[in-house]
Amino acid sequence: MEYQQSDIEVVYRRGDWHSWADVQRWLEKGLSRDQQADNELSEAESRELLDDVRQLARRGDDLPADPAGAYRALRAIHSG
Repeated sequence: MEYQQSDIEVVYRRGDWHSWADVQRWLEKGLSRDQQADNELSEAESRELLDDVRQLARRGDDLPADPAGAYRALRAIHSG
C-alpha cells in the first residue's frame, strides 16, 4: 500500500465524512482538479486510496469514526 495511517488522518481532517462514498467523492473531486487529492497526499497515495475507498463504498461498509479504524478497514482489503 502506498498510503499510511497518517494519510488517513489527513483525510479525516479535511471533512466531516459520514460514509465511504463521501470520502470517495472528495478524492475524485481532488483528483479531477490536480494529480493528487490533497497537497499532503502524493498522486500514488491518492489513486490507491481512492481505489480502496471505492471497494468499501461498493460493499456498503460503515465508515469508522476514527482514522485508525478506517486504516484498519482499508488494510483488510489487502490481507486476504
